[in-house]
Amino acid sequence: MKKMKCDICGCDLSNEEVHNLNGKTLCEDCHMEETHPVKVCNPLPVMAAKKMTNNNKDTEDCLNELQKTLYKYIVDNQKVTIKQLCNKFSLTEVNLNNQLAILRHLELIKGKKDGNNVEIVPF
Repeated sequence: MKKMKCDICGCDLSNEEVHNLNGKTLCEDCHMEETHPVKVCNPLPVMAAKKMTNNNKDTEDCLNELQKTLYKYIVDNQKVTIKQLCNKFSLTEVNLNNQLAILRHLELIKGKKDGNNVEIVPF
């Protein structure tokens, strides 16, 4: 039995665990991220996040370590691009957008148009 690797995250896969997408060999997690990306600008998760964090004094308590690190980096730099964040944190654009969606839904960050570019800035 030949072992395969996920083309995105590099994890080892057995034949039963392989998902093919656009010529790529993917694990289940990467396949899910590629085929079901989180929508950043969606008012329903924003309302749900507000209700969820209403009892919490610090919204950042709801974040995982990667999200906290991304948020701190964005706040420290005041404006960054998706490309800068992907390079800095070695994330695919899909994975990064999924993380940023959580930050956006919690109204910690937002996108800001600068000419043809979109910058990620603190809310």
